[in-house]
Amino acid sequence: MLPIDLSIIAIVLLSGLAIFSIIQLFYHFWVFGKLLNKSTKEEYAGTWQPVSVVVCAQSEYENLQQLLPVLLHQQYPNFEIILIDDASWDKTTSYFEELQAQEPRIKAVFITDEMKKNTKGKKLALTLGIKAAKNELLLFTDADCIPNSEHWISEMVMPYHLNPQTQIVLGYSPFAKRNSMVNLMAQMENLLTASSYFGYAINNNPYMGVGRNMSYKKSLFFSVKGFANHHHIASGDDDLFVQDAANTINTAVCINPKAFVNTKAKTSFGDWFSQKVRHNYVGKYYKQKHRMQLSFFAFTHAFFWLFLIACIIYEPSRYWCLIILSISWMIRIPLMFKIFKKLKRANYALWLPLFDFLFVFYNIIFGIVTIFGKQKKW
Repeated sequence: MLPIDLSIIAIVLLSGLAIFSIIQLFYHFWVFGKLLNKSTKEEYAGTWQPVSVVVCAQSEYENLQQLLPVLLHQQYPNFEIILIDDASWDKTTSYFEELQAQEPRIKAVFITDEMKKNTKGKKLALTLGIKAAKNELLLFTDADCIPNSEHWISEMVMPYHLNPQTQIVLGYSPFAKRNSMVNLMAQMENLLTASSYFGYAINNNPYMGVGRNMSYKKSLFFSVKGFANHHHIASGDDDLFVQDAANTINTAVCINPKAFVNTKAKTSFGDWFSQKVRHNYVGKYYKQKHRMQLSFFAFTHAFFWLFLIACIIYEPSRYWCLIILSISWMIRIPLMFKIFKKLKRANYALWLPLFDFLFVFYNIIFGIVTIFGKQKKW
C-alpha cells in the first residue's frame, strides 16, 4: 500500500523528481517531437540545379572502391564528383588519377604533405575542393559512407528547389548494425544526436550537422569566409560551419530514407571514445545560446536521475517515485519509438531506459572533455 502521510524530505525529493521529469518531457516534445510532423516524402517537378558532390579522403582506397560506383549511378540529371586526396599514402592517389581520366564527371584535387604541414584536420582539403567545384549546390559525404539509394542527391537537394531561402540542408547518417555493445552505444548516441539537431533546426534554431551527409551553397561558404573562424581547430568542418552560416530561415532538414547515408561504426570502445572526444571537443566553440540550451538539457537530465536515486534510497518516497518514473517512460518510449521509426531504428527505443541512465555519465565525461580537453588531429 502506498504511503500517504509523507515526510518533508519525501515531499521535497518527490517534488524535485516530478519537476525534472516534466522538464525532460517538455524537452522531448519541444525538440525531438518536431520530427513527428516532418514529412519524409517531398516532390519536385521542375528543372534540377547542377550539383557538386564533394568527397575528402585520406588513404581510403578500399572504401572508395565501394563508394564511387554508388555515386556514379545516382539518378540525377546534372552532377559532378569532386574527389579530394588529402595527402594519402595508399593507392588513393593513383585511383583518383585513373578515375579522373576515365570519367568526365569526376574532378580530382590533390593535397600534399607540404601543403598541409601548418594546418589541422581536413579543412584545407575541403576548401580547395569547394573552390574546384563548378556548381553552386554542394553535397558532402565521407569515403567510408554509402548512400542508401540512387536518389540520394535528388532528395538531399530538393529543399533548395522547394524553398529559395534554403542555403543549408542537414541529412542523416545512420551507423551500420553490428552485434556488439559498442555498436549499440554508437547507434543510441547517433539517434539521440540526430533527433536533437533535426529538432532544433525544425524549430528554426540550427546548431550542427554531420559532414557525412550535409549540403550547402558554395556562395554561402565564401560569404562566411569558409572555415576561417575555426581554421586552427582540427574538427568542426561540419558543426562549426553550421554555427557560422545557419540562421532561422536558411536551414532545412531531409529525413527521407532514400537520402540516408550509411556509415561504418567503430568496432572497439576505444576507437569510438576517441572519435567522440574529437567531435565533442568543438562544443566549446558553439554559440553561447546553444551551449546553454544543450547544457540545460544535460543538467536537468542528470538531476532527474539524481532525485530518482535519492527517492529510491529514501524508503518513504520509494514507491511514489516508481509511479512517477513509470508515467514518464509510458510517455517517452512511445514518443521516441515514433521518432526512431522515421529514422528506421524504431526498436532501439526499447533500450532508452538503460541508455538514458548511461548517458548521464556520457554527458559528464564529454562535458569535461568539452571544457578541458585538447584537440586531436583528423
